[in-house]
Amino acid sequence: MNERFYPRRNRFQVLKTPRLWLALLSVTFWVTMSLLHLKLSKLIVSPLPTPFGNFTPSDYSSASGWVGLTALVLIVFLQARKGQHHLRTFVYWFLLLAVIFAANRILLVSPNEYVHYPQYAILVILMWLSIDPDRTRWPFGRILFWATFMGIIDEVNQYLFVCPSYGDYLDFNDFFLNQLGVVTGLLLVYGFHAPKNQDRPTLSLFKSVEFRLVAVCFVILILLHAAGRLYVTPPKAVPPGGIALVNGKRAIYIERKPGIMGNWNKVSEENVYYVLAPASGLFLLLITGLIFSTYDPRFSRRLFIRLSLLDTPP
Repeated sequence: MNERFYPRRNRFQVLKTPRLWLALLSVTFWVTMSLLHLKLSKLIVSPLPTPFGNFTPSDYSSASGWVGLTALVLIVFLQARKGQHHLRTFVYWFLLLAVIFAANRILLVSPNEYVHYPQYAILVILMWLSIDPDRTRWPFGRILFWATFMGIIDEVNQYLFVCPSYGDYLDFNDFFLNQLGVVTGLLLVYGFHAPKNQDRPTLSLFKSVEFRLVAVCFVILILLHAAGRLYVTPPKAVPPGGIALVNGKRAIYIERKPGIMGNWNKVSEENVYYVLAPASGLFLLLITGLIFSTYDPRFSRRLFIRLSLLDTPP
């Protein structure tokens, strides 16, 4: 174990620390929600017998959303009473709620998908409790990155393995909804606070593990595409999971049917939603992550310094 985090403890004492168990709980929660996605989805839309008749949770998705929003607003105002940096925090909350409202109107198939927000907000809260419960380290950007990355892995796992027959495309919409849940959790735990040591600089983006991971992922995707193993759109419908034979080689298609991604799709005559294409989905994740990372004043200061240097004449 790294003595920077666990000074003067042997390996058995470390195993007894609450933070380690909270970290394990975070991973367990994420894995469980990912693997049980299909069963939970069926549970939401299936009638459940009760002494008062059948109860279908999905019939109350919209009402549950309003209840959740009301509870969120109440929590935020209670935090504001004892917190600091009110104007700044309220601006970020307003921006987040505006983005969620737009996502709900454009990207959601049905109100059942509201579950993405609390699911990933809870994951962030568990990660925060295991990493920085006293708010001394302020790994705001790192939690934002890793929780968003876990949301991406979750959706890829669903498309390829957990419920391949239920998805016609790798859902970049859900990537984004998961990220908005992550930001919600971060503002709940770090809102109305600021780092105790604001002079301590954040690690340079290009030197970070996160940047290297993203670079490696992009290289792998480019190599897979160059090798004929990865495509976006098939010439015709392919089997569940998006895996099909192309020139004698197995290849993965990000959508199973042509013309879904990057277009408006109908659920009914009254209900349409937009499916993000890979490029627009990744751009949305990047710009949203960048904007909300500036809630950490150390990151925003570093970013503004870099931008000002770009405007400085040589």
